[in-house]
Amino acid sequence: MADNFTQVLSMQDNSTVPTPEVPESLEITRYVVQKLLVPLISTIGLLGNGLNILVLRHKHMKGISTNFYLFILCVADVTYLILTLCLSFIHCRNTYQPITAFYFIVYARPITDLAGNVAVWITVAFTIERYIGVSSPIKGKVWCTVRKAKIISFITILFCIINTFPEFFETKIVSLQNGGHRCEPTIFSGYSSYQIGYYWWFVSIFTFIPFSFLFVFNALLIRTLLEASKNRKQLLHWESKKASVKNRREQHKMTLMLVTIVIIFLLCQLPWTVLLLYRTYLSERGLPQPMNDIRVAGNICNLLVQLNASVNFYLYSFFSRKFRRTLRRILCFIKPKQEHGTMV
Repeated sequence: MADNFTQVLSMQDNSTVPTPEVPESLEITRYVVQKLLVPLISTIGLLGNGLNILVLRHKHMKGISTNFYLFILCVADVTYLILTLCLSFIHCRNTYQPITAFYFIVYARPITDLAGNVAVWITVAFTIERYIGVSSPIKGKVWCTVRKAKIISFITILFCIINTFPEFFETKIVSLQNGGHRCEPTIFSGYSSYQIGYYWWFVSIFTFIPFSFLFVFNALLIRTLLEASKNRKQLLHWESKKASVKNRREQHKMTLMLVTIVIIFLLCQLPWTVLLLYRTYLSERGLPQPMNDIRVAGNICNLLVQLNASVNFYLYSFFSRKFRRTLRRILCFIKPKQEHGTMV
C-alpha cells in the first residue's frame, strides 16, 4: 500500500504533507475545479437539495417510503456539498492558517466520506425496495413502508458510521518551529495490517458490493420498464378503471425516475472507483505512481461526485408532477388539496 493511505480514501485532493513544488497542470486544475467549478456546482446543489428537503418533508409527501429514502439521500448530499465546498478553500498545504482550520480538515474529511458512504447505501436501499415493489406488489405492501424505511435508514447510517470511524484517527496535527502547523499521518494509519485490511474492507463494502447490487437491480428494473412499455397498449385496452391506469402510469414514472438517479450515480461514481483501483494496482506491485496525473484526475473525479450530489432536485422536478405541484404550493403558499399515491 501507499504510505499516504489517507489520501487514497479521502475524496479530496488535500495532501497531508505539503509539496514544495506543484506542477503547473495540477495548479491549474486545482484552481479551475476547486475555486471555480466546485463553488458553482455546490451552490446549485445546496439550493436544489434545500428545496428537496422542503418538499419531501411536506405532510402530503411523508407517507411514501421511497420519499423518506430520498430525504435521507438529500441530507447526505447537503452534508457532502457543504464540507467539500469548505475543503476546496482550506488545505493542509497552507501551514500558516489558523489551527482551527487544521482541526476542521482532520474531522471534515472522514465526515465527508461518511456522507458519501451513506448516499451509496441509501441508493442501494431504495433501488432494492423499488424492485420488490415492482416485481411483487403484494410483498411490496408489506416491506415498502415508511416505518421499515426508517429502520433500514437508521441501520444503514449506523453501519456507515462504524465502518468510517477509523478514518478519524488517520491524521494528526504537528506544530512547526516557525509557528505554523501541518497534517501528518498517524502511527495508527501507518500499520501495514491496517492499511491493507481496512483498505480492502472499505473498498469492498462501499464500492464493490453496493455497485454490484446497483448494477443487478437496476438492470432488473430496466427490464421491467421495457416490459411495461411493450404491454402498455394492452393494459390500456383491457383496463376499465381510469384510476388503475393512472396508478400504473405513476408507478412507471417513479421507477423510471429512480432508474435514472441510479444510472447518473453510477456514471459519476465509477471514474473515482477506477482511479482508486488503478492506484491500488500500482501500489501493490511497487510500480511508480504518476502522482501529478493521479491528483489531476482525482480533482475531476471529485467534481463528478459533487455533480451527482447536486442534480437530484432537477430529476425529481422533471419526472414528478406531484413534486412540482407540492413545490409550487410551498413557494406560492397555496393551500394543498387532499392527495394520495406516489411521489409522481
